[in-house]
Amino acid sequence: MGIRKKTKSIWICWENQRRNREISSALHIKLYEYGEIDSIENPIKKYFKGIIKTKKAIITEKPNIIICQNPSLVLSLFLICIKKIHDLRVVVDSHNAGLFPLNGHFKILNFASSIIQRYADLTIVTNRYLKKHVEGNGGRAFVLPDKIPSLKNKNVKDLKGKYNLLFICTYSDDEPYEKVIGAAKLINKNIVIYVSGNFKKKSINIGEVPENVILTGFLPENDYIAILNSVDATIDLTNRENCLVCGAYESIAVGKPMVLSKTNVLMEYFNQGAVYVDHTTDSISRGINEVIRRQEELSAQIKKLKKSKISDWQKKKNELIENLNQIF
Repeated sequence: MGIRKKTKSIWICWENQRRNREISSALHIKLYEYGEIDSIENPIKKYFKGIIKTKKAIITEKPNIIICQNPSLVLSLFLICIKKIHDLRVVVDSHNAGLFPLNGHFKILNFASSIIQRYADLTIVTNRYLKKHVEGNGGRAFVLPDKIPSLKNKNVKDLKGKYNLLFICTYSDDEPYEKVIGAAKLINKNIVIYVSGNFKKKSINIGEVPENVILTGFLPENDYIAILNSVDATIDLTNRENCLVCGAYESIAVGKPMVLSKTNVLMEYFNQGAVYVDHTTDSISRGINEVIRRQEELSAQIKKLKKSKISDWQKKKNELIENLNQIF
């Protein structure tokens, strides 16, 4: 099953994000991934360059359907505004930060997000809770979780600890990274926690970081995949109630048990191979000890979960194609 031949589709995003690459590839849709735009600090330059590149792609490809990622809010709004001029159907793949920009603290951004939801021809979200939110704003929504990626890497690293965990972190406001560092002080020193992400963008006192925590800094893709394949388990936490964390999909891909936040959506979707914790140092430290103690059992569960999620995703992909064929 594929998108109708008379329909030309492209996918545009203004940052590098695995979800865009995996889904666009699975749908055989050409991806325009302008990751360099995300690194531009000046907002005027950022959005001007992004709009120019997007406009050029539209003129070159002359698509009928454009799928874009939200965030960027600006990219999504721009496409909504020009869709009638170019006779476009606009499909928005909305992440939590797109539906609730800056955690929903600013009315004008929430209003812009609601406009995008209402006037997009289809909004793709990761779970049923977000689908309900979009429909409440007058939009049409479709649930498609992330695709389980292929992340095998034979370059296994020799890590420091007897047991090693990777805390998949970007130092975003929704991630309780300080609690994870604090939890490391409560566990045996032979359990080492590697923390990914650019820690320099936060005021972290390196001198207060315990010796069994290693801040890796930002890791290039190959190095990140190598360490992901090398650890015994992973940690990925968020205080966003309806967020399916990307690191959990990556952990399933490489067969690693997980420590996840105790939220309804995470416990519902990643219902095997994981230990769930509250965002306290005590709860996180207990979760780390439990995932090590139950590693063999949880790893076996992960294998079953991976098989199930791959099968489910193929069915959802076919349903999405039907939806895309219906909107044009």
